[in-house]
Amino acid sequence: MKAIAVVVPTHERRGRIEGLLAALAAQTVPLADWEAVLVCDGCTDGTAEIARRLREVPLTVLEQPRSGAATARNRGAAATGAPVLLFLDDDMVPRPECLEAHLAAHARTPGALVLGHMPVHPDSPRSYLTAGLSRWADRRHARLAAPGAVPGFTDVLTGHLSIARASFDAVGGFDPRFTEGGTFGGEDIELGWRLASRGVPLVYAGSAVAEQIYDKTFRALALDILDGARADARLAALHPAAADVLARANAPDSLLARAARGATRAAPRLSSALAAPAIALLDRAARRGRTGRVFESAHAIVRAHLRAKVR
Repeated sequence: MKAIAVVVPTHERRGRIEGLLAALAAQTVPLADWEAVLVCDGCTDGTAEIARRLREVPLTVLEQPRSGAATARNRGAAATGAPVLLFLDDDMVPRPECLEAHLAAHARTPGALVLGHMPVHPDSPRSYLTAGLSRWADRRHARLAAPGAVPGFTDVLTGHLSIARASFDAVGGFDPRFTEGGTFGGEDIELGWRLASRGVPLVYAGSAVAEQIYDKTFRALALDILDGARADARLAALHPAAADVLARANAPDSLLARAARGATRAAPRLSSALAAPAIALLDRAARRGRTGRVFESAHAIVRAHLRAKVR
């Protein structure tokens, strides 16, 4: 039996998969001790065909109709019997010691869910989005790596985490309703809530590093923000005790963003009309590689507006 299995859901990201698999081939853990499962979720771009031709890693390729990342991850987990499951998004590039660091963390804390570090990959297009995301990743790493820090369920992000199979199976895996049909968000922190509620340890392994190649447009990000807000509402309805923690985690952190949230709730139609040109401007600025706190502040304001649209 393999010691660890890497499970990757993907949708129309053929170019990214080749880089991820090349990074896996360079892992310090011997090839005989791990395997990878790639789940092509409604792919029509030849991802499965390309992946099946790559022989550098022990890889199983599965295909399914567009069903969402949670369903894809559950299917990938079911296709392996490894005692540790490492979930990576298809835009991640794990450093050579990534698998080794996860296995060491599980040896120290059996049964745990292990969160890894997710810095922005230097190949990511330059923009205010990647600059802001990079600072967020650095702050997250500093917070979770601090002595005595204990991750919470809102820190659980499926872009890069591992979990003991026994713990994963005990709670029934991911709830597929959260990403049904390809929507974004919520399945990870909802899993974290259920695991933490059962006493499963949540730990951080800062030496387990997978860099994210972030190339999302602002329009695509705006749709994800809306999906994420809807997912949070669903999670709060399923687990009312989580609602206050979610509200605090998602509260706007600037005066202007808080004002935007209040304006959206008071005058939703007017706020949406004003937000439309702002979204177009921010999308254009990201595509052109613009950086600076002005754009990042505008991003935070629009984010607060979009989240406030979902009640």
